Amino acid sequence: MTSADPPAGLSPSSAATGRRQVHLVEMTVMPGVRYSTVLGYLQAAAEAAPDLAEACSFTKHVYMQGGDAFEAACVKVLGALEDPLAVAFTVYFWNRPSTLELARRVKERWPRCRIVIGGNDVTHQQVVFTEAPWVDVLVHGEGELRFRDLLRVFLRHEEPITADGELAALPGISYLSADGEVVTTLEAPRIADLGELPSPLLGNTWTDEDIAQSRMLVYETNRGCPYSCAFCYWGGATNSKVRQFPMDRIQKELERIVRIAANGTQLFIADANFGIVARDVDIARHIVELCRRHNKRLLVMTNWAKNTNGRVVEIAGILYRAGLTGAITLSAQSFDARVLQIANRRNIRVDNYRRMQIQFRAQNIPTYTDLIWGLPGESRATHLTGIEEAIASGGSPVIYPLLLLNNTDYTHDRFRDDHGLRTGCMPCDPGNTDLMADVVIEHSRMTFEDWLSGMAFRIPLTLFHKCLLRSTLRVLAEISGVRTVDLVELLGPFLREGGGDDPLISFLMADYTRAWREPASFNRDLLYGYVGRPVIHEEVHYQAILRRMVGDKGRAAHYARAAVDFLYEALMPQGRPLPDRADLDMVTDLDMAAAAVFRAGIHGKAEQHDLALPEALFDLLRRYGDVPGGAPAAVSSENLVHVRIEVPESRTRYPFSAYALSVWHGSGRPLHDVGMRLVVHDHRTGRLSRRSRYHPQPGKPPAAPAAEPTPGEGSLP
Repeated sequence: MTSADPPAGLSPSSAATGRRQVHLVEMTVMPGVRYSTVLGYLQAAAEAAPDLAEACSFTKHVYMQGGDAFEAACVKVLGALEDPLAVAFTVYFWNRPSTLELARRVKERWPRCRIVIGGNDVTHQQVVFTEAPWVDVLVHGEGELRFRDLLRVFLRHEEPITADGELAALPGISYLSADGEVVTTLEAPRIADLGELPSPLLGNTWTDEDIAQSRMLVYETNRGCPYSCAFCYWGGATNSKVRQFPMDRIQKELERIVRIAANGTQLFIADANFGIVARDVDIARHIVELCRRHNKRLLVMTNWAKNTNGRVVEIAGILYRAGLTGAITLSAQSFDARVLQIANRRNIRVDNYRRMQIQFRAQNIPTYTDLIWGLPGESRATHLTGIEEAIASGGSPVIYPLLLLNNTDYTHDRFRDDHGLRTGCMPCDPGNTDLMADVVIEHSRMTFEDWLSGMAFRIPLTLFHKCLLRSTLRVLAEISGVRTVDLVELLGPFLREGGGDDPLISFLMADYTRAWREPASFNRDLLYGYVGRPVIHEEVHYQAILRRMVGDKGRAAHYARAAVDFLYEALMPQGRPLPDRADLDMVTDLDMAAAAVFRAGIHGKAEQHDLALPEALFDLLRRYGDVPGGAPAAVSSENLVHVRIEVPESRTRYPFSAYALSVWHGSGRPLHDVGMRLVVHDHRTGRLSRRSRYHPQPGKPPAAPAAEPTPGEGSLP
């Protein structure tokens, strides 16, 4: 929302009608978001009660919190208040400081206004009254019915100190009593029948304009999580059965969303485990049919069922073939049995994980595997083994630091002491200082230096395995018997030495480590200058190094050859079998041709490359899904497969920063995102003649991500 935008849901006639103002606030890190499912449910539940609808007017505020946006948000919210009855805030770890500061300013201006906060970061965290004594009531768990009851108490008692008796009778809250003591009432039961909650989408809670102008819409089809992962608030703190919203209601709500939402809007299905119940297949089909009917293309994202099953494969295929989703999550977090036992996590079995990778590969559906670095019990050796499992199965590992989230088992003092957990309050990512969290940086099997090394490892892993040398590393690992993670480990020093004697790359690698050691030293403006505009505020060091390496075609080839030389020099003394260098160079040419997709987003120009590589090596790459599958290739008399790489014109309009991060997160795949044609080579004339095979994507590529991609399971509850 811009400074000229009115707050979402503003009722300009509130003062004239004499109704008491109730304001609902969410501070977000997502630009372009105007819609909040939490605020919508709070308002819909309250307005469904005739006495509250008559007595109160409701105004929703969804504003960005980063940088100068926070002060602008404060001006807008405070400017909309006129003797408010209550202001309620939804709190997450990323917006807690800004939310509590805005709440303080509200209380300072309107002392009689009730400040109510809820959300998974503050639930059962009574310490908030010490941190922010201006808070009046803390709501635990689901807030819709509690907030409705609170408003009735507030209306009956103008002064907070006179409401003690009635507040004590409300379950599921904490509040400051008249004598300054924190009072916590009995736990409130969960809402058994979600159909009793009024829909914020089927009434007037959200206007068509609110929906149409929001770049992301968060939507629930069920609530609850049957798992009890110790690092996750969702299941670890609730361990609740899945409760479902009525199917007819879901169909009607989705119809309104698809009909009104703008093309390219992200629809985030915020279920804990989408695909866990059978009807999720029907929901996916319904979304596809609605998009077809309304000629819309949304980007559907979700939290896929943790113990990924065949139903997830089916749903993913439905959405992917319709061009409505990108990569699918295969959640693992760790592949080490002891680590998973400590985390109280029932993980996907390794044999099932490999089988599902094959199934997704057969449909050409990209996957990524969430891994968390820093889980108690995980050593750097077991972590690297887990990364290798993902790579060797044809997957794309995406690694997150472990965040210590409130209300999870990992936060208990005894657990922390038993495992020697040490945390640091720092950004989840040096490039985005708006996302502060308690990050686990040490435990009994991981020193701080281990942790730092593991975080730095993510850059060569992404640069070389996902961006620049995926095929080269595959062939080298297969023939030499050296694990891909160990090859990537070797390339860490290569980058630190300048990736072929480039002082800028040396500086960027050193600065990345320094940014983790000393978060306050991060120079945002300097780093953004190396990435170019528009820039997404995430993994900026990686973006800067990648842009440096691929921005010029000749320089990209230089870095690639230098990296392969570096690996050969390291492996030859070990007596390892190595591929013929000329053959491997042809594979590297394939990787470099695919890297042209990054340049398309930098320079706005499409490229075409003709090349050849040995049939056996091409088949190896196809078997692992590194290149698109399809019918057998036409082979020349020299046993070479001839390939034409064509960067689609559409890629010239896909900004570099957005695409680079889609690759980091596992949805972008350079060798699949360029057009690849197998062509027949006439060895008598040396010409490429008739095109023999074309490997199209089964669905259109997903729309570009929003300016702040949603972190994966490892970083958000």
